Amino acid sequence: MRKEDNQWLSTVREIAARSNPADHQGEILFYGASNFYFWYDMAKDLAPWPILNHGFGGSTDPDLVLFADELLYPYAPKLVFLQTGSNDYIMRKGSDADKIAACMAYKHEMLNQFRSHLPHTDFVFMSGLHLPGRKEYRALTQEINRQLSAWAQQEPQLHFVDADAMTLTGTTYHDELFVEDMIHLNHEGQLRWAKDYILPMIETLMK
Repeated sequence: MRKEDNQWLSTVREIAARSNPADHQGEILFYGASNFYFWYDMAKDLAPWPILNHGFGGSTDPDLVLFADELLYPYAPKLVFLQTGSNDYIMRKGSDADKIAACMAYKHEMLNQFRSHLPHTDFVFMSGLHLPGRKEYRALTQEINRQLSAWAQQEPQLHFVDADAMTLTGTTYHDELFVEDMIHLNHEGQLRWAKDYILPMIETLMK
């Protein structure tokens, strides 16, 4: 797909206009979908770490690759958090096994492309969140998270944050962490994501 035809083009251009890459080299960049994008207090909630929130829309991994030359590469971040989750498979056809294989194959391709431009950057895959509004994808999300975790254990400069338990305990979803659509975290959910999962990883990797 050409950038000109992508539904997130205007949002991406707005994000790119907010900051001059020359002023934000070597920082921590969040690059992913709407649970990043709608985290308006991210910089405050993750202070004092230098944070760039470049999440946009309901983006997928192919969208992240498409716009990396605008939102990722120019900033030469020290650390990148990646998260798209269920956006990458809810529209795919085929069995769960087909969807998992396709998603993981693309994630490998995406990371290879990112590393070719950013060889000194550490990348962190956030686990796909278990969303009360997308309960039918629970098993699929768990399997992709399992494969991401295994992959991160084998690769240098690749890490995984397992936040499975944050929004799902057994078969019970923590609805209180979501806004009305039951897909996007509310601020309580964002703060828990930060305190229990994201900040510990930042503190480990930014020593």
